[in-house]
Amino acid sequence: MGYSLLDHQREGVEFLKIAPGGLLAFEQGLGKTLVAIDAFSSLLMQGRVDQMVVICPNSLKRNWKAEIEKFAPSLSVTIAEGKPKERRATLDQPNARVVVTSYETARSEVTPILALLSRRRSVLVFDESHAAKNSKSLTSIAAQEFAPYAEYRWLLSGTPITNTAEDLHTQIGIIRPGQNPLGTAESFLAAMEADPGNPRIREITDANVLRRTKEQCLDLPEKSFMDIRIDLQPWQRKLYDEMRHQMVCEIEAMTGEQYRAYASTALSQLTRLIQIASNPSLLFPDLNQDPAKFEALDSLLRDILSVPGRKVILWSNYIRSIETLLERFGPLGAAAIYGGTPTEDRQAIAKEFQEGESIRVLIANPAAAGTGFTLTAASYTIYESLSWRYDHYAQSQDRNHRIGQTEPVTYLRLLAADTIEDAIVKALERKSALAGTLLGDRTGGDLIAQLSKEEMCELLRTNSLPERVERSETVDG
Repeated sequence: MGYSLLDHQREGVEFLKIAPGGLLAFEQGLGKTLVAIDAFSSLLMQGRVDQMVVICPNSLKRNWKAEIEKFAPSLSVTIAEGKPKERRATLDQPNARVVVTSYETARSEVTPILALLSRRRSVLVFDESHAAKNSKSLTSIAAQEFAPYAEYRWLLSGTPITNTAEDLHTQIGIIRPGQNPLGTAESFLAAMEADPGNPRIREITDANVLRRTKEQCLDLPEKSFMDIRIDLQPWQRKLYDEMRHQMVCEIEAMTGEQYRAYASTALSQLTRLIQIASNPSLLFPDLNQDPAKFEALDSLLRDILSVPGRKVILWSNYIRSIETLLERFGPLGAAAIYGGTPTEDRQAIAKEFQEGESIRVLIANPAAAGTGFTLTAASYTIYESLSWRYDHYAQSQDRNHRIGQTEPVTYLRLLAADTIEDAIVKALERKSALAGTLLGDRTGGDLIAQLSKEEMCELLRTNSLPERVERSETVDG
């Protein structure tokens, strides 16, 4: 073995080996993949299993293969991908100890994967398992189908709770198929509502989930957050206020039934305001004016990069913005990892950012680069835009605040003044009490879809979540 496990990683290995199912909820950067590889290698040597089947986000398939080749080169590994005929052939006769595939393939190839699990004693791994948190989604249904056929069921997630307590209930149901120790979803949620600190629930959670944070396990440099509030350009402010006013008028004119239908799409509706606050050309492609945030980035990046060797991660949620920023900051040594970056090129770009000198600004989308990359070369991180997705926000932070970071890390959030972004920041910071109660740290969920007509209008007018929502999310964990 060419590596040494840290104390928390050894604890994780024993946790996974001791019971048929477990959720390894290590915070990003603590080595969940290595722990799973080591635990499987140990079980294999003991003759207790024959194969490991890893189901993960599409972007992480090659990361798993690379990690296995690095830490356990004696293990053969194959990826089930490509056209249906090709991936089914791989699943039918994998000729490898480890088979890696994506959630998309798992949803499409339920029967071949069931057959694969049935043929040999298996460890079944669901990486970024919060992808299966919705019990009614096809991903979760497939996971629940697979689980009874595996000797060991391991779920890996740094953010197992990203919305409601039901996220955790569903995942424990996968590692404990047949009879969820938390009872039915309805009874579990009722118990949580009656007593968020329910000792019985905490006891079950502790038995099935191993949660460790970086603060507990590592002596990392400090990280600090700074909000930079930016006044919209006059033309940008006019667009924003007009759309906000239009949305309020439309909501106020809705019947109760119409609003109930609208509420289910509320986040996508609010996204239009976020886009105007960030880059109005996302909605109005013919606009040819620089938004306020882009002009602010000009001076901000010049200041940061004035120190030789310093590097920056710039996070943005929108393809058009990323491509515009890439062109704008190309002379500063910018590169990008986003949906438009070929999958096979992404690790090479990250490697050059980490080790080379040509890339000083990495412009990235959290959905594409928020997991599977180590970017500790950057001591500065800038958020050009934010979304309501807590998992994306937490994972993106941990790309450069993790093992290997030697410098203090500064996170700069560009916030358009007097916009919905104020509410996003408050929601992200308050997504805390639920997982604080269940896991011992602070994450959680939003209740946007549950707002009444009046509360939605209040949110639009004031950029603040209504007091009822604030109180419901503030639980002393």
